[in-house]
Amino acid sequence: MRKTPNSPLRDWSLFGLAVFLFFNLASAADQKITFNKGDRVVLVGGTLASRAQYSGYLEKRIQSAYPDLGLSFRNMGWSADKVDLMPRPLNFGMLEEHLTDKKADVIFLFFGSNEAFQGDAGIEKFISDYHALIERITPQTSRIVLVSPAAHEKLKAPWPDPSKRNLVLEKYTDAIRRLAEEQEMPFIDLFHPTRTLMAENYSDPLTINGVHFTDPGYKIVADIMAAEMNWPAPKSATSENIRTLIIEKNRQFQLRWRPVNGEYVFGRRNKPFGIVTYPPEMEQLDKQIDALDKEIQQAAGAPK
Repeated sequence: MRKTPNSPLRDWSLFGLAVFLFFNLASAADQKITFNKGDRVVLVGGTLASRAQYSGYLEKRIQSAYPDLGLSFRNMGWSADKVDLMPRPLNFGMLEEHLTDKKADVIFLFFGSNEAFQGDAGIEKFISDYHALIERITPQTSRIVLVSPAAHEKLKAPWPDPSKRNLVLEKYTDAIRRLAEEQEMPFIDLFHPTRTLMAENYSDPLTINGVHFTDPGYKIVADIMAAEMNWPAPKSATSENIRTLIIEKNRQFQLRWRPVNGEYVFGRRNKPFGIVTYPPEMEQLDKQIDALDKEIQQAAGAPK
């Protein structure tokens, strides 16, 4: 990814996003999620959600729009997750348990990309499984946003032509839209704007492989989500320091939530030493994460 001051990605993102907003203003006006003071926002889904932790743009965009609310974020995305299949280590716990433990108030669900590999024949089952997932997590909160998969970007050879893949992704996006309408939940369409913008920016791709976004690509994703949800413009200029803090907080949270040595923390080898050693270490990580939350809020402009 080129990072020159006059990168076409910068100019293209502003122009393309403006065009997208112009033609979708009516639908975007109906899309709204209400954030309340002290809310915990949680991201759940596959790789699109999981990799967002490494760039920090989505959290930065929301924090800078609502600096007075003291929001905090937890990324619980897990690569390869599907609405009906979330393999976890022994004794890791179910999704519902972690949402309760993390006190989730607003949940963004990023699903549909992995499920779309089942083609047209898999849409009915996907929606049925999505229904079941929503029923499982609504006892925690009813403030749930359904996010569509992004488009598959066409890159130069030897990368394959994603035309057929995008036809299927579009059908899954439409199915998620209908589900959101039925459930009366906000819906974010990432597929159509990313497909359009990817085609207009062929020489400066948003992804590293057609699927996984670059850091600047995630900034575009954050801008699209902000536009569709009508989030306010940032109330004050925020320095790049906030992203550094967000990325470090995300790293600390992953150490806490998904420890590499989970077999010794909560698995079959947690006795005799794990049950003694790890609880104090996890408590210390919790304190560090909470402290980073406060630094992020202040960097976003929260009152001290």
